[in-house]
This record gives sequence, structure tokens and C-alpha cells, in this order.
Amino acid sequence: MFRNVITPDAFAKAGMICDPINMFDSAPDADGAAAVILIGADAVGAVGAKHASPLLRIAGSAVVTDAMAVHDRPDPLIFKSAKESAEKAFAQAGIGVSEMNVIELHDAYTVFAALSLEALGLADRGKGWELAQNGGISLKGKTPISTFGGLKARGNPGGATGLYQVVEVAMQLRGEAGANQVANAKRGLTQSLASSGATAVTHVLERIG
Repeated sequence: MFRNVITPDAFAKAGMICDPINMFDSAPDADGAAAVILIGADAVGAVGAKHASPLLRIAGSAVVTDAMAVHDRPDPLIFKSAKESAEKAFAQAGIGVSEMNVIELHDAYTVFAALSLEALGLADRGKGWELAQNGGISLKGKTPISTFGGLKARGNPGGATGLYQVVEVAMQLRGEAGANQVANAKRGLTQSLASSGATAVTHVLERIG
């Protein structure tokens, strides 16, 4: 939806939505469409032989809920649901966050991305923003996130966000991301949030073969 580069100066001058959240801190609402095809493990051999692109496996998947209202949570600056759903998905997959080559986070607001990075264990509490400052989450960083621009660039399609994320990680793992491609991407994570972190759904995907 948006492919323009935002400069620091433009960000600093952006109008406020609700101080301190400005226009560039909030993802715009948008329409869109995405689809995936799921098959059983017994059909992988037959389908893979006919499919030009590599197949992917859902190595882990978990959903966790928390208190709906932020003020009802013990700490409003901790995404407990995001942390626990990621832990469960990683346990199923038998791998950890350090083995993810690409991550799609639910950055409906800038602060969501920072809190999600902390929930995943990629940064200490209050330090999530530093990963953006030092390039650690850039396309060529140690842990690339939102390689197609996330909800800020894509637009926020509401409940369809999770499927968008899966498609974008699938493109990365298949080597079909073009100029946004992460080199040698084999494993990826998607995490979609609802109601300011009241619900978190995490998937761990990996390329077969």
C-alpha cells in the first residue's frame, strides 16, 4: 500500500493521533487478500513432486489469551500472551528464536513491535527499540522483521493480518521475496495480536528440503 521511504525528519514532524502516537506510529486500515493451501503430511510427496516452489511445514503453532483490558493486566508493558504463545510454538518445533531467519510481527503500532521483540526474548525489557537503532532487525540484520514493511506499509487488514504474515514468510522461505529477500531463509515466525495483546497467535514455519 505504501512504498515511500520515511525520513527521520518527516517522522518527527508527523501529526499526532494521540500523544505520543503520531501518524507514522499507527498502521492505516486497508483491504486486501491472501490465501494458503494446507495439505496433510501423507500428501507431501505427491504434491511436492508437482510443485515448482519448495513446500513448507508448520513446525509449531500456539494461541494464548490474556486479560482483554490493558488495565486489568499486572504489567501493561509486557505482552504475556505473545511471550507464552511463542514459547509453546518453539517447544513444538524443537527450536528457539535464535534459529528464526525472518519474523513477521504485528506492528499495528510502533510500540507493539518493540514489546513483541521483548516478548520473544530478542531484547531485554525496555530495550526492544534498540534493535531498530543498531540495524539488528533490518533486512540484512541478525533477525530481519517485517521485510515487506509490516502493517505500516502493507496497511492493516484487521483479522486478515495473520494470513498476510504467513504468505510473506512463505515467500521468504521459498526465495520468492525479490528485492526484500533474506539470504538463505529456511525458518520463519509469524505472530499476530488481537485487542492490544489480549490474544496472540504464533506460527513457526520451515522449508521442507
